[in-house]
This record gives sequence, structure tokens and C-alpha cells, in this order.
Amino acid sequence: MELWDKLRRLDTVKCIHLIIAIIFVCLTLILTAGFYYTALKHGISERRFDVISLTIRLNSDLKILYREDIKQADPANQSSKEKILALNAIIQPLFDEISKQYPDYGLGYYDTRFDSIAAKAPDFNASMLQPLTESDPCFISYQSGKPELVKKSTTEGWWNRKGIISITLPFVVDNRLIGHVWVNTKIDDIYQRVLRYSIGVLGFLSLIFFIPYKITQYVIRKLRLQLSVFAGSILKDDGVQMDTRILPELNPLLTAAKAHSQQLRTYEAMVQNSTDSITTIDLDLMVTSINRAGQRLYGYSAKEIIGRGITTIAVPEESHVMIEALELIISGREVLARDVKRMTKSGHVIDVSISLSPIRDDQGQIIGIMGIHRDITERKQMEAEMKRLDGLNLIGQIAASIAHEVRNPMTTVRGFLQLLGAKPNLLDYKNHFELMIEELDRANSIISEFLSLSRNTPIEVSLQNLNTILRKLLPMLHADALKNEHNIIIELEEIPDCQLNEQEIRQVILNLARNGFESMASGGVITIKTYVENDQAVIAVSDQGSGIPVEVVNNIGKPFLTTKDNGTGLGLAVSYNIVHRHGGVINIETGAEGTTFVIRLPLILTSES
Repeated sequence: MELWDKLRRLDTVKCIHLIIAIIFVCLTLILTAGFYYTALKHGISERRFDVISLTIRLNSDLKILYREDIKQADPANQSSKEKILALNAIIQPLFDEISKQYPDYGLGYYDTRFDSIAAKAPDFNASMLQPLTESDPCFISYQSGKPELVKKSTTEGWWNRKGIISITLPFVVDNRLIGHVWVNTKIDDIYQRVLRYSIGVLGFLSLIFFIPYKITQYVIRKLRLQLSVFAGSILKDDGVQMDTRILPELNPLLTAAKAHSQQLRTYEAMVQNSTDSITTIDLDLMVTSINRAGQRLYGYSAKEIIGRGITTIAVPEESHVMIEALELIISGREVLARDVKRMTKSGHVIDVSISLSPIRDDQGQIIGIMGIHRDITERKQMEAEMKRLDGLNLIGQIAASIAHEVRNPMTTVRGFLQLLGAKPNLLDYKNHFELMIEELDRANSIISEFLSLSRNTPIEVSLQNLNTILRKLLPMLHADALKNEHNIIIELEEIPDCQLNEQEIRQVILNLARNGFESMASGGVITIKTYVENDQAVIAVSDQGSGIPVEVVNNIGKPFLTTKDNGTGLGLAVSYNIVHRHGGVINIETGAEGTTFVIRLPLILTSES
């Protein structure tokens, strides 16, 4: 198992080398084994043929001798032992003569009439004239009465193989079986000779296969180097011409790959330099990539967000909506320019326009989702501001159209009330007349505020300093604070002069400060700060009230919106209009610990303002 793990970790080239080496070794062993067994079979076949030929010759010569000499001998008056010795004396010279010609062969004759071996060569002695035993080569033929070929072999150790071939023929004279002739020989030399030849063949084949193996290894090394240079050329794309003489087929591939690589780098640059957030996720809704704009938009680095679920940037109560939309994309649909809300790492909710489309592989299977996220928070704020200003403008136009018609009768009524209040016979009603005059004046002031909403003409501005305006207002602000049992803190930083209309800016500051006084319980503190930020002059008015409800914050600046029992709902609307005409904006930061109105005014007033 450990060896298998090591083999699996080998690189492709080493695996190819190993496979080629195994193939060459197997071929060498197979061919050597084939040669060994073929040569052995051929050698044994030749030896068998020689043994058979010699056995037939011995049988023929013995028959001739039998007819000429053996029949003339009359062994009737002799014992079996004497008869065997007499028979041996006649036929042994024939066996000795043939044995001299074939010294590596063993010869013998067994006579069934005397149940004894009658002749044997080489190295004959009288003690060999014995009955047959089961271990004798001709015993099988003796039992069967037929010609028998016996081949026996044994192996001692790895290489020392021994064997013997024995042929036994029945000796028949005048159709009567009178004995058996046998010839045998050892085949050890065949085994040893074939083994030596096989070792030589193994060495020769090893050399023959080693040469192409080394050539193959060299070619693979050159190909590997060529492919490495090829891959490096694609990745670097440095314009250096690659030598492809070894693999000229790589030229069109290299050209296409470089074009594709350049196209990928172009796309990558487009994605990374895009001002829109571009993210990709897999089918498990895990983030797989995010560009720099996405990291800036959501506040997560690539390391932090990649591998996490895309619902990380979802508003918690809208996570299920996001998942349903993504499942729709996985089914093959697309979503274009849908406005949604998303949450940044810091917890801020932002408005985003998203476009979603599936990512497909070469087979057209969907393997992920790409999303383009565009921050439209400022656009949404601008749309809300434009909507609010359109409302103010409409109300202002209505106020301007009716103000003249309303003010004229009111002036007449006020004048008659003053005359009536001066008459002696109506002195008892003077308090009533004064109350009616105050209410008429209050109505007139409301009309004046309405008229301020309709001012679209350029304002008259001059170089003013916000700190100077605030110092002039300080006594009035302190008086209001004492009247409402509150405290006021002024923190003024050095700021440059701005193009301002002093009266209108005074009105904005007073409106915001008085709203703050009215939102706090006794002992509360109003803090007014000035400072410079992002080339803008900033006035921040903070109170220690209970904060503004969300539904109210979303509608602040609209006429007649008020939380006071006797408020008109025009103070903030007028303030927003004044700041807008100065080219500035008002931002609100509110919570349980209080509310801060932040006014941002440009240091240089533009013609558009």
C-alpha cells in the first residue's frame, strides 16, 4: 500500500519512464523464456530422435547376431546362471562396440527367458546380470510388452536441472517376445547448454532494449523541456520566439494559446479594474472569487470572503430571497439590474443593483454563478432628495400663487383689528383683538415660510465664516438653552471662509438647535461643532434626545411632517431647502443616545448651486 502511494505521487514523466522500463523488462523476460523453452524442446527432440535411432539399430543388430550365433548355442545342459553368462559372452561385444561409438548413451538387453539382464554397456560387470527391478528403465515395457519412451527430469536448486530419456523396444524373434532392448541417455547437458544460451540471449536482449529505452528517455526529456518552455512561453507571453523544431506542431497551438492567454489577461484586467463589484460563486453558493471593487464595496478582503457563503453579504431578513434568486440562476435563468439591499462587513445596509448569470463549462453545464454588483446608495439618496425637493418646489409654487391673495385680506383684517382695539368703547375686548392679531401674524409667518420654499432664484452670498455666524448667534442660543433648562456646548475649529447667505444659515442653525432643545428632557446638552472634512465646511448639531424613529427619518424634510403638538412641519423642510440652495447636504445620525444633524457645505460655491 505504501509503495502504491509512492507510485501515485510520481509525476507524469517519471510514470512514463517507469512504464516503459517495465514494458522493456517484461519483453526481455518473455522473449528469453520463449527462447529457453523453444531451444530446450528442440534439443530434447533431437536427443530423443538419436535415442530412438540408436535403439532401433541395436535391436536390428541384435536380431542379426541372434540368427547367426545365438541359435547355434545349445544352452540345454547348462543352468540359468551359466546360460546367462554364455548369452552375455555372445552379445556383450556388440554392446561394447556400439557404446564406444556412443559413449554418452547407456545400452542394455533383458532376456525374458531367463528373467535377467543379459548385456549392458558401458562399464559392464557380471554383477549387473540380475533380474529387473521397478526402477529399471525397461520395466514399463516389460510389463506392457510394448515400446515405451520414458523422460524424467529433476531440479536441484535454481539452475541445476537434470533429466534422462530412455527408449525400450520389445525384442521379438519369429513372432516370439524373448526380451527387451533399451537405450538411455542423460539430458543434463541440454539443460545446461540451453541455460547458458538463454543467459546470453537475455544479455543481448537487455542491450538491444536498453538502447531504445535510453533513446526514448532522451526524447521524452527533450519533449518535456520543450513543453515546459511552451508552458512558460504561454504564461509569460514576453514576445520571445520559442524554438519548436522538435515539435513544430506546437506552433499553431502556441499562437492560439498566446492569443487566448492575452484575452484572459484582458478580461482579468477588466474585472479587477471595474468600478462594479464582480463576484463568482459555486453551486454550493460559496464565494470563489471577488474583484477589488467588491472588496471595497463590502469591506471584506478576498482572503476573508472566499470560501464563505454568499449569504454573508445578505441582509439577514432577506437571505431566503437571495437563495431563491440564486436557485433560479442555477436553473438557467438570468437576472438583470435588480435593485436589492446588501450588508457590508461593518453592518451597514447599502442599496445595490445586481445582475446575475450562470457560468457554464465546455459541455454547457452550469458550474457556478457570476454576479455584478453596483453600489446605487448615492443614486437612491439622490432620487429621494430630488423627490423631496420636487415636493418642496410644488408646495412653494402653490404657496406663491395663493400668498398674495391670502395676505391682502389678512392685512386688511389686521388693520381693522388695530383700529377697533384703539377705540375707548371697545377696550374690554382689547385682549381679544390682540390675540386675533397674534394669530394673524403667526399665519403670516407660516405663509412666509411657504414662500421660502418657492425660491428658485440664485441666492445672494458673500464670503462669510461659519464660526463668526455662530458667535453672533451664541447669546440667542444661550438664552434659548436657559429658557428650556438645557446646556449648550460650542466646539469651533479653524475653517476657511465660505460663500454664504448669513441670514439663511442663521435660520438653519436656529431651527436645528431649537428642535434639539424640544427633543430633550431638562438638563440635556446641545453640542454644536464646526470643522473641515473632505474639502467641505461641516456644522454638526447633536442633542441627547431619544432619537428619531426610522419611519420618521425616511421622511424628514417633507413639509408638514412634525412630531410636535403645535408644530407646522415646515422648519426642517425650509432648512433642507436652504442647504440645498447653498450646494450642501444634510445627513442624519440617530440612535437611542441622541441625534446629530450634519450639514456639509462646499468651500467653493458652484454655479449649479
